[in-house]
Amino acid sequence: MTLPNLASRPFLNTRPVWWVTGAATFFSVVLLIVNVSLYFSGSRHLVEKLQRRARLVEQETKLSREVDRDVKALAGVRWRALGSRVDRVNGILGGYAFSWLGLMNDLGRVLPRQVRLYKVSPHVTPDGVVLAVSGTAQTREAMLDLLENLIQSPQFFNPLPRSEKTPDASKSAGYEFRLRVGYRPGGTGS
Repeated sequence: MTLPNLASRPFLNTRPVWWVTGAATFFSVVLLIVNVSLYFSGSRHLVEKLQRRARLVEQETKLSREVDRDVKALAGVRWRALGSRVDRVNGILGGYAFSWLGLMNDLGRVLPRQVRLYKVSPHVTPDGVVLAVSGTAQTREAMLDLLENLIQSPQFFNPLPRSEKTPDASKSAGYEFRLRVGYRPGGTGS
């Protein structure tokens, strides 16, 4: 094999080809190293992700068993009896939350001067507070004024007279009466 004579015409210059080949080889090696590096780091991250996924699947299975167990336990609860107990307890709690001072202030605003109350019994119901009121009025007009004031007051609703005794029948100095009336603390509602 004879080598070309580079001193003869036409001059054959192969250096640019070797430079391009060398540069392409260098970039190929660099890309190969980067590719191998990414492959191994990706494999390591993939192993970590697979391990985390396995832990999460195990936790999900454990929680699913616990939820199934709790659902079975809840299926055995007698909800109607529990609901009635809760309603009774809420009624008791509502009675403790009742403000006697507010009630007395509201009654003082509607009470005419000729009327004296000697018994006020609040009963807390799911619909609100119902008052059983007993008292004495000097005149029948004073008792009617009390009923009119209760009707016009935003704190009270649905006054209903239960009984009335004249001074002769009650052997007292005034008209004795009993009534029931709904009460809204603070005057809110319809």
